This record gives sequence, structure tokens and C-alpha cells, in this order.
Amino acid sequence: MNKKTNQNKTDKHEWDGDVHPEIAAIDHHANLEPAEQLMAIFSAYNHQNRADGTPWNVWPDWELVLTSMEDDLHLVDSRRDTPEILAERQHWLNLMQFMHDSDAVSIDGYTIIIDGMHGHQFTFDMCLEYEYWVSPRSLVEHYQKTNENKKGSLGPPWKRNTLLYFSRHEIEHSLEAFWECPEHVPEYGGQPTRYTHGNRFCIDKEDSDIFPLAMYALIQMCIDDTEVWKMMFEQDMRDIEHHEFMEREWPGGRPDQDWEYQ
Repeated sequence: MNKKTNQNKTDKHEWDGDVHPEIAAIDHHANLEPAEQLMAIFSAYNHQNRADGTPWNVWPDWELVLTSMEDDLHLVDSRRDTPEILAERQHWLNLMQFMHDSDAVSIDGYTIIIDGMHGHQFTFDMCLEYEYWVSPRSLVEHYQKTNENKKGSLGPPWKRNTLLYFSRHEIEHSLEAFWECPEHVPEYGGQPTRYTHGNRFCIDKEDSDIFPLAMYALIQMCIDDTEVWKMMFEQDMRDIEHHEFMEREWPGGRPDQDWEYQ
């Protein structure tokens, strides 16, 4: 497990006239999609910022071309880079530095593991291709299976994968199924849930959200280890209310011909 593994090219890349050893050590033949490999790229290019304790501001020269990160972000080009592109690059740099520096965040391949400040752990995979967080430890199997099937059921090569071997927006937590809301959560602490049948829950990302910014907010919420439980407990309360309503209205089950509710 790897815990830590205006952007123009500067002499920060240089080392006695050659490429800095950390940048030279990037394995360009490896799969660079996993968060662990992505971190290694950003960390290498920002080696001087790490040494100086300054914000990361060096965008990788070209390595991101080997990933499925959005094409417009790959290469710095002052003639075409819009303010939106520059802002999104900075969001990526901020996210990578935060994950690198935080003692609460660990990275293992695609998987991000977060230790909450109240003792709970949260886990998910970072899917760069679709810009989702997805069910933990699922992407290795996803890419293995989609590669096995790419000559058949995946369709033309210019289309994205249509088979998904993961669940979007799914986060695993360290409590068991039918968990009890942790005691430190205001208002709900100590109360049991009723419709939490597993140790995972979903937190959605809107399609319009900037992925690294949404990831940053998600990780911060997991570290806080409070609001996330409040959100999920309130979801369980809504599920209880819905099921009680259905029982009152149709105690024997909803009729198949009740077209009003189809």
C-alpha cells in the first residue's frame, strides 16, 4: 500500500541538467489509471513544492495523456487554455496535495481509504474514466472483465464501455449492516437503522460537478465522520416513512392493475 505516493515547464524539473530522478522514475509502461499511480505522477512533478512546503502548482508535462483524464486537461497550452481549464487543473493539484499530505487518507491501487476522526473508516475506488467514486476494490475486476469482452459485447471501439462491473457513487463503511448511528452524531446518535441491509451507502455526484472538487468535498466529509452519518440516517428515516405509507395504503401488497402508481 502506498500512503503517499500558469503551470509551465520550469527548472523544477531539472536535476544537474537532466530530468529530476522522481520524474524519471515514473513507469510510463504501467497502468496509470489507478489513484496510486496518478498520485505518483503529481507528487514527482511537485517534488520541490513538497520540499519547500508550498502549494502544488506544477502540472505534469505529458504523462496524463496515458490516462483517461479529460483530454483538454492533458497538456498545458497558453493559447487555448480557458479559465475553466486552468481552474480544473488547480482543483486536481489541490486534491492530489491534500490526499498526499493527509494522515487520514491512504491509497491502494484504485482504492482510497479514509480514517474518520471519530474512528470509522470509509472506502471507495476512484474511477477516472467515468469521473465517479465507485464500489471499493471493484475496478480491477471491471477492467479485467471489460478487456476480456471488448471483442464482443462492448460494441464499437469508439464507444465507451457499456458493461459496468461496479456500482456508482457507492462507499463502504466500517460499521455492519443495520448499523446504529454513532453516539457523537447530534440528534440521532445511538439510534438504530432499519433499512441499511449492508455496510455500503450511496452519495451522489451531480454530472455538472467538477470531479476533483467533488472528490475533495467527499473526502473531507468522511474525515469529519459526522455529517455523513446524519445524511445516511435521515435517508433511512425516509425509507421507513415510505415503507410505512405503503403498508397503510396496500397492506396486502400493491395491486398489479393499480395504474395510478405504475
